[in-house]
Amino acid sequence: MNARPRVLVVDDEMGVRESLRAILQGECEVVTASSGEQALEVVRRESVDVMTLDLKMPGLGGIGVLERARQIDPDLEVLIITGYGSLDTAVQGLRLRAFDYLSKPFDSTEVRRLIAKALARRNAVKRMKTVPETLLSSLSHELRTPLNVIMGYSTILQEDGDSLSDEQRLALDRIQSNSNALLSYVETIFYMAELDRGLQPLAVAPVSVSEVLARVGAELAPRAREKGLGWRLDAPADLPVTTDEQKLSKLVRVLAENAVRFTDRGEIVLVARPAASGATLEVRDSGPGLEPDLIVETEDVIAGRATDRPPRLLGFGLRLAGRLVRTLNAGLTIASNPTGTTCHLVVPDLASRAVLAATA
Repeated sequence: MNARPRVLVVDDEMGVRESLRAILQGECEVVTASSGEQALEVVRRESVDVMTLDLKMPGLGGIGVLERARQIDPDLEVLIITGYGSLDTAVQGLRLRAFDYLSKPFDSTEVRRLIAKALARRNAVKRMKTVPETLLSSLSHELRTPLNVIMGYSTILQEDGDSLSDEQRLALDRIQSNSNALLSYVETIFYMAELDRGLQPLAVAPVSVSEVLARVGAELAPRAREKGLGWRLDAPADLPVTTDEQKLSKLVRVLAENAVRFTDRGEIVLVARPAASGATLEVRDSGPGLEPDLIVETEDVIAGRATDRPPRLLGFGLRLAGRLVRTLNAGLTIASNPTGTTCHLVVPDLASRAVLAATA
């Protein structure tokens, strides 16, 4: 069983420490420190995933704590605590590669969101150390660090919205959108490398297929409607299958996201039906269809076939989908024509497969 992530809250005010403890203790192990010296003792003594840090403390100040903590654990993620009208402290922290900042008074939802993002990046950095050198060389901190700085500064500028023109606000929105997309690509590459190397073992458990589809719809249906597309879910309320829920969710989301992205009119339909020893799922769109070469390259990825050249046409979505299909022991067929594409998934019940294998 995985240990809960550990968050260190550093602030000389007890109210701030206990407020953050109350917000985070449901998801994380929370450790507190009332001074910079005490915080460094904690970092030396035990592994800390994320630290929230008040820069304006008596004694050893937050900047000194940040610099020394990073010498102890270079991968430690730090969130700066700042009060209203104190963005200068946040800027100072961002210059020292803090992940982001938390504004007082705290919004519990925003605090949890930022902590989750910081934890995700720390985990990604850990995984980066296990991937091939060829990947490390192209996805080193020389890419991550400037991207993080860009996102941090653009967030600060956005919060000063009253002094910005419409063009400036639009430019900042584009910076944030493109930066988030780039970070997403980097995370996807790491995840695919882990799948290829068998570093993402299956976590098999009973899964409600209808709930998986509903969650995907909750995320992607608004984006589809923004484009004027219909969104429809056709699945029985009770459709269980034993598989890896996280990987199945990622797979359906990737296929549905591709459908939304490349469809300009019509609708997206998610269909699920029971099948012998599993379930079938379909993602249907009314887009322009996939090129035959794209389908062939996707089939090569699913089969794990080595080719003379890497896939030229596949985007990250279909590359990830192919690897997830292979990991889940599933099947994927793609039928496409100029009026739309249907991705047909056959998801086996892994409990049934394990029983059959044990008795064979």
